[in-house]
Amino acid sequence: MKTLNYYCKYLLLFTIVFVNSACADNDSSKLKSIIANSESKKSLPSDRAVMRKILGWPDSCEETFNFPTSGLKFFKQSNELYIAQVICTYGSYQGMSLFYKLDLSKEKVTTQQLKFTVYNQDKKPTIESSIWGNVLTSSTFDKFTILNLYSGYGHCGSLTEYDLSGEQPKTTQLKMQPNCDTQNKVREPEKWHVEKLGSDHLKSR
Repeated sequence: MKTLNYYCKYLLLFTIVFVNSACADNDSSKLKSIIANSESKKSLPSDRAVMRKILGWPDSCEETFNFPTSGLKFFKQSNELYIAQVICTYGSYQGMSLFYKLDLSKEKVTTQQLKFTVYNQDKKPTIESSIWGNVLTSSTFDKFTILNLYSGYGHCGSLTEYDLSGEQPKTTQLKMQPNCDTQNKVREPEKWHVEKLGSDHLKSR
C-alpha cells in the first residue's frame, strides 16, 4: 500500500510537470506562429485574442480597439527576444499602444510590460505604459524613436529616443516643439530643439 501511495505521488508530480511544460511550449509555439504571421503581413484578428491570453493587457485597451486587424507589431532584437506592440487605438492622426518584451529563449516564455518616460508640453516627465505616437526604429531594434504629435498638423510634439537594451526603456535623446501656436511651424521633427535631459522627479501614473 505504501509503495502504491509513492507511485501515485510520483505519477501526479510527473503529470503536473508534463502539463506545465506542454503549456509553456504551447505558448512559445503560438507566439512564434503569431510573430511569423506579422512578419509575413498575414496577421489575423484571432491572433490578438491569443496574445491577450498570454500578455493579459487591460480591458481599457480592448474597449478602444474596433478594427478588422490584429493590431499587433513585433520588433526583433535577437532570434529569441522581441518587443511586441499592442495597438489600443489608431486615433485620428496617431495611435496609442502598449509594449511588452518577449523572451522565447527559455522553456517558459517570459514577458514584461515596458514603461517609458514621456514628456508633456510643459516638458515635465512621467512614467507611462500607454504610449501615444508613432514608432520609428533603428536597424538593430535596440532603439525606439517615438514621435508624439500634439496636433494633427504635425508641427508640434516630441521626438523621443529610447535605448531598449536594458530591462526597461531609457531615454537617450529628446527633441521637442511644445508650442503649437508658434509662427515658425516646422513639420520636420528631426529639426526640433534638442532638450537637456535632467534628473527631474518622475511621477508614475
